[in-house]
Amino acid sequence: MSGRGCGERGNVSLFVVLLLPALFLAAGLVLDGGLQIQTRREAHGQAAAAARAAVQLTDSEVRGGALDPGSAVARAAAELGRLGAAGQARVSGQSVTVTVTAGVDYLLFPGGGTVRQQSTASPVAGVTGAGP
Repeated sequence: MSGRGCGERGNVSLFVVLLLPALFLAAGLVLDGGLQIQTRREAHGQAAAAARAAVQLTDSEVRGGALDPGSAVARAAAELGRLGAAGQARVSGQSVTVTVTAGVDYLLFPGGGTVRQQSTASPVAGVTGAGP
């Protein structure tokens, strides 16, 4: 029969009490970090989709050989609205850059965060890629 030695009483509970904050910190980093990465990936996908939609030229733009900045921004805004994303589009020459901003609500850590992702697209015509 084995007995408890002198001075060994309560050692396990002290170990658990000291280790518990570290376990919560690790769980918070995994859960909230994963949520941040997921939100960032979704925002980037939304920005890329809106940028691609913005450079889908209309017939008049194809005939004119140039991207209409007003129409491109409107197409990007429509796609962002369809996706339920908040963002803005900027036209520079023949390319459109869409920036999406999304909020992250943390599960374990207090507060939340914000991610910003952007994507740029240019119109491409035909299979060979000869643009306007």
